Amino acid sequence: MSHIIKQQQQLSQLLSAELKESYRLLDVLIEEHQALSSSDPDLITTASAKKLNTLKRVEQQHTQRTDFLTHIGLSSSNSEMETIIKRLPQESTLVTQWQELQEIAEKLHRQNEINGGVIALTQRHLTLALDILNGKANITPTATYGRSGQTNSEATPQHLAKA
Repeated sequence: MSHIIKQQQQLSQLLSAELKESYRLLDVLIEEHQALSSSDPDLITTASAKKLNTLKRVEQQHTQRTDFLTHIGLSSSNSEMETIIKRLPQESTLVTQWQELQEIAEKLHRQNEINGGVIALTQRHLTLALDILNGKANITPTATYGRSGQTNSEATPQHLAKA
């Protein structure tokens, strides 16, 4: 077995492990989204812990791949990987794995953005609710649009009640 074929097999094994952990992370991010949507603190805490543990494993797999590439004299950058992949036949396992890894990375990014949006929205709602309860709310009029596109402005009361 040639040296290059052995290196390709090792890289394939590393990509396979990285893919496996990346798919686990996507499952955990989806689970986290469900927990965030439920507003159950216990579910959110559990999902966050799972996410951190899974993220560590993804990072370990990524580090193993980059260390391997450095060890065999290649740069671990994505552009270097793209160059390596372009030299291989399209039906190569490495090509398929690299493309799949790029696709799962995009899915992970999108799901993480969604989860971050849910967290930010929840935080804004909680902050506003606390400000209202403490009488500190500085609520500005809310602009909405009617059916014909005209702007309607509604002033929101400053306080729910005064004691």
